[in-house]
Amino acid sequence: MIDQNIIEAAHKACEADRAKRDGDQQVSQQEKVFSKIKRHIIPIAILGLFVAFIDRTNLSVAGHSMSDSLSLSPAAFGLAAGLFYLGYILTEVPSNIALRRYGARRWIARIMISWGAITMLTLFVNTAESLYLARFLLGIAEAGFYPGILFWMSFWLPSRSLTRAYSLFQLGIPISLALGSLVTAQLLRMDGLAGIHGWQWVFLIEGGAAVVMGLFTLKYMANTPAEAKWLSDEEKRILAEALAQDSAAVHETESGHSTALREIFSSGAAWAYSACYLFMMIGFWTVTYWLPQILQDRLQVDTVQAGVLSAVPWVISGLSLLVVSKRIEKGASLERAMVGVLFFCAIGFVLSSLAASATVAFIGLCMAACIQAAVPLLFSFPSRHFDGARAAVALAMVNSVGSLGGFIGPVLLGWMKGATGSNQAGLLAMAGAFVIAGVIAVFLPKILRAAKAEASAQI
Repeated sequence: MIDQNIIEAAHKACEADRAKRDGDQQVSQQEKVFSKIKRHIIPIAILGLFVAFIDRTNLSVAGHSMSDSLSLSPAAFGLAAGLFYLGYILTEVPSNIALRRYGARRWIARIMISWGAITMLTLFVNTAESLYLARFLLGIAEAGFYPGILFWMSFWLPSRSLTRAYSLFQLGIPISLALGSLVTAQLLRMDGLAGIHGWQWVFLIEGGAAVVMGLFTLKYMANTPAEAKWLSDEEKRILAEALAQDSAAVHETESGHSTALREIFSSGAAWAYSACYLFMMIGFWTVTYWLPQILQDRLQVDTVQAGVLSAVPWVISGLSLLVVSKRIEKGASLERAMVGVLFFCAIGFVLSSLAASATVAFIGLCMAACIQAAVPLLFSFPSRHFDGARAAVALAMVNSVGSLGGFIGPVLLGWMKGATGSNQAGLLAMAGAFVIAGVIAVFLPKILRAAKAEASAQI
């Protein structure tokens, strides 16, 4: 006679094996749905980001030609580049709140069409002051796009898939900067066609592309999975269950937006994330706007050649983003990777400033451009820390404060170049900004762990 204990043990083993198979099957089904979602939402996000960064930064390649036409000093060029971010900062948080009210599809399309129209109108500027106004209005028009896209993605994917999705989305930045440099450089060759300067053709054509992309978004973007015609009812159910199980899934908070604003602006953690991003962006936007002119000074090339060469650091930046993302996916420490990237970029700025060799200085600029690999790692902290309306406000706040770096960096380098006659001191200052960001990044994991411990204690 078989022992009853043996029968019970065998039964439990069968149940455990069945549960494991069911769990594996569920995970497999979820991964298939997540892969399908990424194939649909990430290309739209990257294409939008591609056009956004071309229109935001085409001033960097066209700047030398514009400086000749408008008689811009280094300080005036730096101010024109930076004023975009003052307009951007003023309307970033309200724009992201409006996205939640009106829906991602309509609001993001509105943003694209608005910034495209203003970019096209920039071809009419004829003084430094009119350029200042155009850049300020462009910042207002584009505000909310970047954090809005990040927040929109959180409707579609659980937290374990968001970091990878953010990295793929972030890849659109170096791609747009690389291809944008090449495209803008070629458009400058149209100088004199129909009596129009090359830089005017740049704004007309690249602004028109944003308007077209906005109309495309208005027609094809789905606000939420529930509206996605390309997801079956079963796939929507699987996704809903995955998001419900995920502690970071986006949901509406009862407190509403006004309470979320108060909570985030009084959160020390949100300010820590914002401060780190600020110093990262001081260096990033400086190399973005000044790279072509630095290359002209160091390598003695013309405007078009400098635009073409400007693509190289951004290609390397994109590769670094892929490498770091892959390492994180395979289990490498996100926190250590972020700190490592920041100090690596700081060393790059030091090399670009102090190296006697133009080639070594160029390598240093390529190293500094790798800052993009740290951005999705930074944004993963507020995404994991906050949820619902608080997440929307936190992402907008971090991006807004960081965007101030887009004003500080280019203006500071322009002022220092005008005062000293070279880029050396300004580039060393940018290295210092990356070092400060790296020091702050060391403490971010502790902040996040403390927040999670507090949340667990309240359950």
